[in-house]
Amino acid sequence: MFEAQYAWKFAQTEFGDTEKKLARTMNLSPLVVHLLLSRGFKTTAQIKSFLNPTVTDLSDPFLMHDMQKAVERLQRAIVDAQKIVIYGDYDADGITSTTLIYETLEQLGADVEYYIPDRFKDGYGPNKDAYQRLIENGAELILTVDNGVSGIDAIRYANSKNVDVIITDHHELPEKLPQAYAIVHPRYPGQEYPFGQLAGVGVAFKLACALLDEVPQEMLDLVAIGTVADLVPLVNENRALVAFGLSALQNTQRLGLEALFKVAGLTQSMINEENIGFAIAPRLNSLGRLKTGALGVELLTTLDEEAAQKIAAEVQQLNQTRQGLVEKITDEALDVLKRRGKHLVNVVCQEDWHEGVLGIVASHLVEKTGKPSLVLKVSGENAKGSGRSIEAFQLFEALDGHRDLMKNFGGHHMACGLTISLDKLDELQDVLDQEAKKQKLDTVSKPSLQIDAELSFDDINLDLINDLKKLAPYGNGNPKPIFAFSNYQIYEAKLIGKKKNHLKISLGQKNNKIDALAFSVGERGQEIVRDTAPLRFVGRLGQNVWRGKVKPQILISDLAYQGLPVIDQRTAKLQKRMFAATGTYIFFNEKLYYQLRDYLPTKADTVVGSDVVSAEVKTSNLIFVDCPPSLDVFATILKRVSAATVTLIFYPYRQQKAYLEGMPTRNDFAKVYRFVMTHPGIDIKKNLAQLAAYLKIKKGMLIFMLQVFFEVGFVKMDNGLMTGYSGSKTVDLKEAPSYHSRQQLIEAENLLLTSRPDELKRWVLQHTTVEN
Repeated sequence: MFEAQYAWKFAQTEFGDTEKKLARTMNLSPLVVHLLLSRGFKTTAQIKSFLNPTVTDLSDPFLMHDMQKAVERLQRAIVDAQKIVIYGDYDADGITSTTLIYETLEQLGADVEYYIPDRFKDGYGPNKDAYQRLIENGAELILTVDNGVSGIDAIRYANSKNVDVIITDHHELPEKLPQAYAIVHPRYPGQEYPFGQLAGVGVAFKLACALLDEVPQEMLDLVAIGTVADLVPLVNENRALVAFGLSALQNTQRLGLEALFKVAGLTQSMINEENIGFAIAPRLNSLGRLKTGALGVELLTTLDEEAAQKIAAEVQQLNQTRQGLVEKITDEALDVLKRRGKHLVNVVCQEDWHEGVLGIVASHLVEKTGKPSLVLKVSGENAKGSGRSIEAFQLFEALDGHRDLMKNFGGHHMACGLTISLDKLDELQDVLDQEAKKQKLDTVSKPSLQIDAELSFDDINLDLINDLKKLAPYGNGNPKPIFAFSNYQIYEAKLIGKKKNHLKISLGQKNNKIDALAFSVGERGQEIVRDTAPLRFVGRLGQNVWRGKVKPQILISDLAYQGLPVIDQRTAKLQKRMFAATGTYIFFNEKLYYQLRDYLPTKADTVVGSDVVSAEVKTSNLIFVDCPPSLDVFATILKRVSAATVTLIFYPYRQQKAYLEGMPTRNDFAKVYRFVMTHPGIDIKKNLAQLAAYLKIKKGMLIFMLQVFFEVGFVKMDNGLMTGYSGSKTVDLKEAPSYHSRQQLIEAENLLLTSRPDELKRWVLQHTTVEN
């Protein structure tokens, strides 16, 4: 058994007059309106603005701090033919930022080069040694993109060499800022830009707009990639930039992007924010993690188709290598955590880990443990690495007040990078645990997961999915809605993927089924498939395209076991030891109960015969001794009772072997009918055995057939004598209660007595929960 990884927080889902009125006014589904209202959009104007971003949503770039100063300095450098070096960053945001500004300055005729720092030699942000090399090679103006605000030493060195530095950045501002020529930042104190959550590429784009005095539409593809990749909130200006950028991506002429789409298995028409986040950004990031981010700029700027394909192939190979490293290090880090004492924040460090993937590993540890995590690599006398957090813990704030503990530090709420002496690691752990207690992380049992609504399975269709697409692009600040689901059954659960670590569930109702997918489920997936555990899950709606057919599907966000242990003790031979357990024993046949009641424990409760269906039972162990007369009766009981365990004996008492005999054939009924019509006054009690032998029909089957005839009026009884009766109406024997009851009994016995243990458990577990 397993619990959900998150604490599910359900939103109010009843649609009131406001939702209904807005839905009619704006021709939207009430669910979409409900989601918009819950995200803070209260008026028609606000909703229209959100759903249909326009160029007017883009703020004047000159409202940003030092923008005018930066533009004038760059213009002077272009006029004076000064050598400009763009100092970028090695992640997807930094690569796209560098590409965007490089193309902008080239377009303006600048003498421009770019430099992407080496993650392993230069580290993040301005590096004094790197600046020295750039200046020695002729740099006369350095322009940072997606970095710079933490580069005090490097920028001080540049100033000493009379080289100006223009910073464009979006990261958290430290208390002390470098003495740069200009700092272009959307959250600069005292002159805050109308929207402060731009990505690095967003800030670079605003600089490009200011330099070109227009909105460069052809560069919006880069903006979309960098913005989505950096996980900034996709609201306000970011939403507009990504919406425009997705359209640009679907029509991009960049040979490098076309080649990248191909190796990622994508077509341009498929590009959306999810494909950027899960396919494009990880591949660009793999360059800086394992080799050099400069290859990414080359890929995005090349006009050579052969070169584009060659670089894209290398990107693909590096990404596969990165995936293998992440899996290996994550497993090793989890082993380290198992051996350590309990802490509120995970801190792990090892010598042979690859520095380039530590941030991803930290994210995986957060996902698997629910705790903020720092993953570090031993580098000489230091440890260097990355941290990732959860919503309930301000990681940057926790460490910002302890900068004296670290040699290098930077980041934001959910992530950080740092370098620290090895002998300070224990102190770092203590500090983080103390800060976690200050932020009351010890009172948070599970990270919360907001559930936007509960949907009936009947509501899931392509029309609903297309309605929900109106809220896209989804991302941080505008998450894809998560739903709980009801009114379904699980028909099949299996593990898929090369390593069989992903779960695929077929669920629905009869002929209307859809698939639900859960990725990297580990041991939980094995338990679900092995024990056919009933599930309660929440997830996001999507669609699957296969051979031109589009079907809804669910991507599971979290799941929990919802059921109880089912013990299979089915037998055709009863033994006294089977009745040692305390609990409540269910007998459908009263005669069997009287035969076995002396075997039952003295404290055992019993429910017998007709009382079974209506009984309200609460017990530690519900024990079914014999087979129920129908599956409907069995399901009704399972839904009414409350039990910690269900034990199934299902002894086939006396005539309860109908599944072996089946139903009489049409010829059998005809043969018996002809006999009773031609032999009036038969003493059934005395002659039943002889009659069964004469007709060559088993005694029990003959009793059943005569009962059917009696119920439809084909035979009558008078003082124990049976006489055939020919009516004027055509009668369907299947309408007889006995016929219907036997059909139900055969169906029940086929499942309950002959099915495999896993099939039986699945059926029982699916019927123990009133709501799925």
